[in-house]
Amino acid sequence: MIKRRQEMTVEPRFEVKGGKGPYDSTHVFTAAELDKINLFAVNTLPPGSSIGVHQHNSEGEAYVILQGQATVTEDGQDFLLGPGDAEYCTGGHTHGIANDSDGTLVFLAIIIK
Repeated sequence: MIKRRQEMTVEPRFEVKGGKGPYDSTHVFTAAELDKINLFAVNTLPPGSSIGVHQHNSEGEAYVILQGQATVTEDGQDFLLGPGDAEYCTGGHTHGIANDSDGTLVFLAIIIK
């Protein structure tokens, strides 16, 4: 399946999962287009924005940092991630992501059923 950029929906989000500030979520593919995937999106967080810490049980979520620097909190511990770094959360674990830098953070988020 090929999907052009102009076919993707950009969803403005704000204070998701108790996070701070706004960000844009570009839905590369929708859950209806993919099997076993609930979310396949590129998220763009300006400085100071975050997605709050939340738990995953029956589904998992992967983050892949594409641009910028992220503070990822996994099970209460903070990790600094940069381009090419990744994190995966499932099985009752918790995670969140924040842009504590001065630049834009761009990352791919995939929620797997």
